[in-house]
Amino acid sequence: MRILAGDPADPALGAEITLTEGRLDGPAVPFVRITGREHRKILVGEARTDGTSVEIVVRAAWSDEQGWRQSTFSADDLAGSLDEPAHPVDGRERALTIAKALAEGSRNTVADLRGLRYEMERQVADLLAQRRNTALRMVMAQLVELSLAFSRARDHAREAIREGRFNTVTMRHCEAIDVELGDEVTRLQSLLSSVSTFAVAQEGEAQQRFNTLAAAAAAGLGLPALILSLYGADDYLPFTWDKAWRALVPIAGALTVAAGIILHRIPGRTTAKQYLAALGLIAGLIGVLLIAGFLAP
Repeated sequence: MRILAGDPADPALGAEITLTEGRLDGPAVPFVRITGREHRKILVGEARTDGTSVEIVVRAAWSDEQGWRQSTFSADDLAGSLDEPAHPVDGRERALTIAKALAEGSRNTVADLRGLRYEMERQVADLLAQRRNTALRMVMAQLVELSLAFSRARDHAREAIREGRFNTVTMRHCEAIDVELGDEVTRLQSLLSSVSTFAVAQEGEAQQRFNTLAAAAAAGLGLPALILSLYGADDYLPFTWDKAWRALVPIAGALTVAAGIILHRIPGRTTAKQYLAALGLIAGLIGVLLIAGFLAP
C-alpha cells in the first residue's frame, strides 16, 4: 500500500510499503489518529518501520458511538490513517523519514484532540445554561475517558523520548506531543473538577426543588380543607351550579396564589411547561371537588 501520499494521493509523494503484523526491530514513534466517518474513533499506540514495512500497534481505542468510551479495534479502522501528512520519501534514510512523518501525523492529530476537548466544554456550557438535557453523569464519564485517551497517547510520546534513537526533527515532534497533550490533560482534569462541583450544586438544587414541590402538594391538599372548614360545606352540598362557583372560586384563588409563589421560588429558570403543569393541577383539583360536590348526598 502507498502511505504519506495525501488524499487524493500524489504519485510524487509517499512510499510503497507493506503493513505488517510482525514485530519490527527499532524504536517506536507515537501513533495517534482520529478515524471513522459515521462514528469517530481515537486510536492510540505506536508505529515502527524498517523503510519497507510499517508495523502499527494500536494499544487502545475509543469510540463516540454512544458517547466517548473505550472500544474495540480492527484493522479496518486504520483505513486512511496513513495518508497524511503528505511527505516526500527518498531512498536515503528511508526508515527515518517515514518515522518522522508518522510522528508528525500524530502531532497534527493533537489539534483534532483539542477540538474534542472544545466539544466537551460546549456540552458543559449548554448544561449550565440549561440548553440541553444531557445526563451530567454521561458528560463526566466522557471527560474521564478522553483524559484517559490523551494520557495514554502522551505516555507513548514520553516512551519515544526516553528511547532517544531518532533524529532531531522526530524528537521535536515527540516532545511537542508530550507538552501539548500534557496541557490538554490538565485542562480536561480542570473541566472535570468544575463539572463535579456543578454536580454537587445540582444535587442541592434538586433537593430544594423537591422540598418546594412537597410544599406545593401540602398547600394543594391543605388549602381547600382549610377554606371549607372556615365556611362549612354543609350549606353548599350537594352542589348546584349556583352554589358551586361560590364555593370553589375562593379555593381556586388561594391555590393560584400559592402556586405562583412556589413557582417563583423554585431554583433555576421557571419554564412555560411548569406554569401549564401548575394550572393543570389546579384545574384537576377543582374538577375533583366539583364532581364530589355534585355527587354528595
